[in-house]
Amino acid sequence: MIARRIATVVATLLAAGLGACGSPAVAERRSTEPAAVVPAAGTRVAQRDVQAAARAETTVRNVPSAFRLPPGSHLTTLTDAESGASFTLAAPGPEAVLSFYRRELSRGAFTIVADRVEPGATSLSFRDADGWAGTIYATTHRVAVAVKRS
Repeated sequence: MIARRIATVVATLLAAGLGACGSPAVAERRSTEPAAVVPAAGTRVAQRDVQAAARAETTVRNVPSAFRLPPGSHLTTLTDAESGASFTLAAPGPEAVLSFYRRELSRGAFTIVADRVEPGATSLSFRDADGWAGTIYATTHRVAVAVKRS
């Protein structure tokens, strides 16, 4: 319960930071529905997952096109504004998410600029050459992700 609250607070704080650079008039879209999953390149996806993703009405729109979600992702607490997006990953588990992003971010257009491990929490910060920056904050139960345009 405490970990969930910490992840929610971090996601909220990161989302608030996303709007700090933009206009307060920027409309936001909030949803607690699962977002469509964009699997990483080379990942095999079962047919039912593709159909479920095609039917999903909610997607994370304001992230770089190279930013992928781990296979089997279930998103909650989505804030998606023009300046960037923040969301909580309820699945897969935090260790799987961190492993995925440590591997995938380094392969793609992103540079990992910080990887901090503390008791009960891990944060991973990254950026790309096009001005996008983000942070992944994981506790033992949840993962909060925030990506913004610099």
